[in-house]
Amino acid sequence: NLGYRYLTPAEALAMRDGRESQVLLLDVLTDQLRALNHVRHRGEERPFTESAIADAVRQLRDADDGGGILATNRTVWELLRYGIAAPQTIAGDTRSFPLRYVDWEHPERNLFHVTDEFAVTRAGRTDTYRPDVVLFVNGIPFVVVECKRPSLKEALGEAVSQQIRNQKEDGIPQLYHFAQLLLAV
Repeated sequence: NLGYRYLTPAEALAMRDGRESQVLLLDVLTDQLRALNHVRHRGEERPFTESAIADAVRQLRDADDGGGILATNRTVWELLRYGIAAPQTIAGDTRSFPLRYVDWEHPERNLFHVTDEFAVTRAGRTDTYRPDVVLFVNGIPFVVVECKRPSLKEALGEAVSQQIRNQKEDGIPQLYHFAQLLLAV
């Protein structure tokens, strides 16, 4: 009812090229970057070059600078909030133009997906952790939700503990590089 398209775990995996280590829905992200962004130059609107789109995907995907999960998440937040300046050459004139990952002014232009049991390969291992629910905006995992049965003793504490465990170096920190909201319910 909120406009999210449900993806089965198999569909979400297929949208990650079958790679559980990949947390971005790369085709969705690439298509949305094309749809949301255009160069406005001297009264004309043109698409960004494919190399600019690929560079924007690379900058987001490779945002981990080795400074830890918090520093990487802040870098990602800045990319998501402000976008990047992408150089474009038009009629021999090279200038930088804003390229956004999210349309904050017109949210209806963004694509929203949700999946459950989102399997992500643990860092340096072959097994996975599976957050209960992940919400995506334009192919970017924005929200990670851990759900526990209310009948469990300390259910909320267990959900919070699981979120913390998943962020550790031997967990799935690559997912938390992008997550902007963590919920324990």
